[in-house]
Amino acid sequence: MKGFTLIELLVVVLIIGILASIALPQYQKAVLKSRTAEVWPTLNTLNMAGNAFCLENPGGWVDFHSAFSDRAAPELAVEVKSSNYFDYQGAVGCNSDYPIIFRAVSKSSLPVELELLVNPKTGRRSCKGAGCAKIGFTKYAYGDLDICTFSQGASCGSLDCYYAD
Repeated sequence: MKGFTLIELLVVVLIIGILASIALPQYQKAVLKSRTAEVWPTLNTLNMAGNAFCLENPGGWVDFHSAFSDRAAPELAVEVKSSNYFDYQGAVGCNSDYPIIFRAVSKSSLPVELELLVNPKTGRRSCKGAGCAKIGFTKYAYGDLDICTFSQGASCGSLDCYYAD
């Protein structure tokens, strides 16, 4: 009689299970990276609009949250809508005491909580939250005061704020 024995079948199922357990976390990490990739062009556009706003309105102030309005920041002349995975927030203070901060905050549809930021002066991309390491942020940005200090209050925790290489 020709065919597979039960042992042979179980070995094949075991091998497929081991390969799937190796591949699935990598797949989830790739999906998370692709979802966060949509954020950077929007944050860079907001950053440019914020800088233009400050050139036209020295001493001006505007803040917004994309979840509360279809046209979140009419003063910035940019239409920013929430995506399926992120809400956009921003604060523009056009004086030297407060930096321009734009963030993308993950919604509950993402498997991790994280906040993505762009430094308006250096363009450095920063990330706050437990999921930062999963999307390629590796270094703790203690010295990046324009992002960490002002976006979180007095200071940021040593495991909380990262920037891309």
